[in-house]
Amino acid sequence: MRFRSAMLCLACLPAVTLADSVHTIEVFNDTHSRIDSFSMAPAGSDRWVEKDFTGPGQSFSFDHQLAITLRFYDNDGCMRDLRTVLSDGRRIVARHFDVCHLHVYWPGRRFYNGHSGSPFMP
Repeated sequence: MRFRSAMLCLACLPAVTLADSVHTIEVFNDTHSRIDSFSMAPAGSDRWVEKDFTGPGQSFSFDHQLAITLRFYDNDGCMRDLRTVLSDGRRIVARHFDVCHLHVYWPGRRFYNGHSGSPFMP
């Protein structure tokens, strides 16, 4: 009986190890514009996961001084590229943002203490 229990536990192990990690980030709109979308990708990749705030049936307008908490489910590690698209057409990109240690993101600010900035891009 113990052997069967041990085998059952070992059989469940791959399912547990394949479970997605959850990364939670609070995006605070300090840009003086409405945020139309926010995207996250593993650092250096083009695998963007986007949250669109302008889609049909969207009742939320991500205006200045509002914040929203987003959850991303994957196993791509801590270092991420973040992209914010504003209602005036500007894009803000932050490279190599550590979502495991930094849980709040202000797209309009520059990072300090050795972190890369958030340049405005056309």
